[in-house]
Amino acid sequence: MVPAEETRIIIESEFVGAQAWAGRHGLSLTWLSEDLELRLPLIQAVTQTEFYLRGHFDNYRAVAPEWTFTDPAWKEVGRLCDAPKPAPTQFGASIFIQHVNRAVICVPFNRLAYSENTGPHKDWGAASKWMEAAPQFVQAVTMGDMLQVICRDFFVTRGRMGAA
Repeated sequence: MVPAEETRIIIESEFVGAQAWAGRHGLSLTWLSEDLELRLPLIQAVTQTEFYLRGHFDNYRAVAPEWTFTDPAWKEVGRLCDAPKPAPTQFGASIFIQHVNRAVICVPFNRLAYSENTGPHKDWGAASKWMEAAPQFVQAVTMGDMLQVICRDFFVTRGRMGAA
């Protein structure tokens, strides 16, 4: 278990780069230090539909963060109606998938993609091995890089994965 204060120190150094990234993209990033939570509202360009990306960073770097889309109150997670409808990208299939009737951002840097956290990937091992897992897939090891990958796929989506 990584002490929360140690996680805050790591994240707050990475947040500087993530904020610069968000500024270049005209996005408003919020870091809730006490909750170890990152919030990023996103709007689909074509549909103008709003989405709420949340990153939770407890035990960060020892374990992958938890990335998910939420409801506007930042509470509900994994609901299909809160996630963007997947669309192919120039890099291949979308990272947004449906697994056991839940929306998952399927990347090695999301602990929710690992089977130990009800995700689809038994083949990736434990979420604590996230920096070594699935080298054939997209990799990101800092907050800013993770946001870039998630938004790269988000920006080509249109509509929601499921109905409310």
